[in-house]
Amino acid sequence: MKFFNFFAAAALTSIASVSAYETTEKQVVDILIDYSITQTPELTRNDVAEWINGDEVTIEYHVNNNEAEEITVIGVTGQFTNPVTNEVVTNLTQGRVGPLTIAPGTSGSFKQNIGIDLVPDNYELVPQVFIAHQDLIKVIPCRGQLASVSDKVISFLDPRLIFLELVLLASLGGVAYLAYEIWGKKYLHGVSAAKAKKTQVSAPASAGAGAGAGAGASTASGYNVDWLPEGHLKQKKTKKVA
Repeated sequence: MKFFNFFAAAALTSIASVSAYETTEKQVVDILIDYSITQTPELTRNDVAEWINGDEVTIEYHVNNNEAEEITVIGVTGQFTNPVTNEVVTNLTQGRVGPLTIAPGTSGSFKQNIGIDLVPDNYELVPQVFIAHQDLIKVIPCRGQLASVSDKVISFLDPRLIFLELVLLASLGGVAYLAYEIWGKKYLHGVSAAKAKKTQVSAPASAGAGAGAGAGASTASGYNVDWLPEGHLKQKKTKKVA
C-alpha cells in the first residue's frame, strides 16, 4: 500500500508537468466514468448545452471501479472539438484530482470547473480522466457533450456600457470644444466684423436718400409736383374761385 501511495504521488507530479501525452497501446479496463453538469443536471448526452462566454461550468464525475484492484484518480483534462470534423479546437487545462482512491467494486466522484472562453460556435466537450492502475497511468476518455457557445448580450443599463458611453460623450465634447477654439471662434469673429462694417457703410447712403426726398417740392396733397408741366402749374396758380 505504501508503495502504491508513493507511485500515486509520483504520478501526480508527472501529470502536473506534462503538457501532452502519448498512449503506447490500448487496454481494456472495467472502469466506467460518467458525468453531469451541476448548473444543468437535466442535460443528457443527446442534448445541446447552451453556454455563454464568461460563465464557469462545473462538471461532476462519477467513477465506478469494476476492476479487481483499487484505482486512483490523479488528474483530469479534456478537449473542445469540432463536432463535424472531430478536429481539436482547444485543450482544457490539466487539473489535479485528489488523489482519489477507489476500492474494487465501489465508486467515487469529483468535480472540475471549466471557464468558458471560446469563439462563438458549436463544440463537443470530451473530458479525459487520468487514473493510476496496475503501476500504469491510464487515460480514460469520457462521453462527449455537444455545446453551443455564444457571447453575452450587453444591456444598455450595464455599468460597463454606461461608462463607455460617458467616455465617448466626453471625448466628442472635447473634440467639439477644440474645433471651436481652433476654427469656430475665428470664423464667428470674422462674420461679426463683416456685418458691422456693412452696417456702417449702408447708414450714410440711407441718410442721403432721405435728404434728397425732402428737397423735392410737394403739394399740400402730399404728391411731388416736379414732374408736372410748367403750363399746368401756372393754370393751377391763376385759377380763380367763383
